[in-house]
Amino acid sequence: MAGIERITREARLYALKELARRAGVAREHFRTWKIEFGDEEIRVYPQPPGAQCIRFKSAPLAFGKQVRPPEMRGARAAWMRLPDEPARTLVPNFVVPFAHQNGKADRPLFMPVTPETVECSLDVLASTLLTLTRYEEVASSSRDAHGRFTASASMALNEGYLERPIVDEYGLALAQALAYLLPGWQPAQRRLRVKLSHDIDDVGGFFSPSLGFGTASGRSLWMMLPFNGRYAVQWVTRRCDASGSLRHVWGCLTGKVPSCLDLVRHLIAMSREHNLDSAVYWKASPVGPYDSGYDPRQSKVRRVIGELRGQGVESGVHPGYETFMAPEKLASEIETLRDALGEQTLGGRQHYLRWCPETWIHWEQCGLAYDSTLTYEDHYGFRAGTCIPYRPWLLAQNREASLIEIPLTIMDGTLTEMHLSEEQSLTAVKDCLQRCKLVGGVFTFLCHNSTLLQPGYLEFYDRVLDLLGGYDKFDWKTPAPEVW
Repeated sequence: MAGIERITREARLYALKELARRAGVAREHFRTWKIEFGDEEIRVYPQPPGAQCIRFKSAPLAFGKQVRPPEMRGARAAWMRLPDEPARTLVPNFVVPFAHQNGKADRPLFMPVTPETVECSLDVLASTLLTLTRYEEVASSSRDAHGRFTASASMALNEGYLERPIVDEYGLALAQALAYLLPGWQPAQRRLRVKLSHDIDDVGGFFSPSLGFGTASGRSLWMMLPFNGRYAVQWVTRRCDASGSLRHVWGCLTGKVPSCLDLVRHLIAMSREHNLDSAVYWKASPVGPYDSGYDPRQSKVRRVIGELRGQGVESGVHPGYETFMAPEKLASEIETLRDALGEQTLGGRQHYLRWCPETWIHWEQCGLAYDSTLTYEDHYGFRAGTCIPYRPWLLAQNREASLIEIPLTIMDGTLTEMHLSEEQSLTAVKDCLQRCKLVGGVFTFLCHNSTLLQPGYLEFYDRVLDLLGGYDKFDWKTPAPEVW
């Protein structure tokens, strides 16, 4: 596929703003910066009319056409000054993808050249831009059976940095450069926040059109029994006839909320027990091979949605499998969900993580406030090189999007897909959490309601929540200090 024609001045200014945010620069301070654009470099004066200057190298104009598979490559660079722990261990060097020149790992990313001048040795602005916009996915034709760009095809996994928020790490390096030039300057305090979310792929119940032969609902029988304030899960798999499993029949006859819906309540209770919030993402897709096909306007689902609203729980959208690259279908489902949820300002996540950069445009057209799809199904980590929420740059339209991206760090199914043991999964959570904490980002974890049915997962998820319970919650509705 063809590369981009060029990186515009507006796009570079956007990348500089994103780096400044990650360095801990206040919005008011950034607005005072003097910025001079040249053919080979951008000069930034962070305290005009002072002479202190950071020179950012710019790749040649032909660089855009060269950045495409298999020419894409990364470089390494060192710290200006070796930091204290844990940064010294977590960030042994800086990874700069899309480098137009080789970078030696022992050469600092930001390098003092005079007492008043610091030079950036690589085009970190281009790398920031192309990583945050997921340009790699535009430039590559690699897709899996579901139309997704996978971790296994990514530069980040193949070059060993997917588990690092590399763009956020650039902010640490820029903070050092600013502190060198402006000794009295202090970056904003870095603070870890947590956001939990739950994709409700199935609500169970006799009213689900997915009931029948050959479906997951039609083959499983399970019961939830209260036990010491928690749930004991019994899972029995058996072949059922067209009337479905006993849990659906029981729900139909008694009028009780089906157990899949009860699991939603239980997830909320678990979050609150650990002083955390949860966002619940609902579906409105028709039945299909990858969609259970429930109606969020059905009375029993509405009852649970109303209960959550009364408790102040966020409800959002989980557009179905067929909405990917189908904006009309997406808009129709969003309209249904707005009606069912009684909310106009919504965020959420694409089903099956079916996403590409154009999805941002489709979601923006629907008036959605945020997306939280950006992770991989086959490997956890930082797909966009960041754990800090941001407004994406739309390369095709050369502008900043109106919605926010809240990158997803870990999905429950990914840990299973990677065949990790419980202890290995917890280690992955701890490592990502530590990296998010270092850069002051948002750690996001997805647990489906149906995942609690897996033997042993309830206990594992409780251990995950134990790790997260001491940190602040991320509120996307008041992001002014976070996203500017």
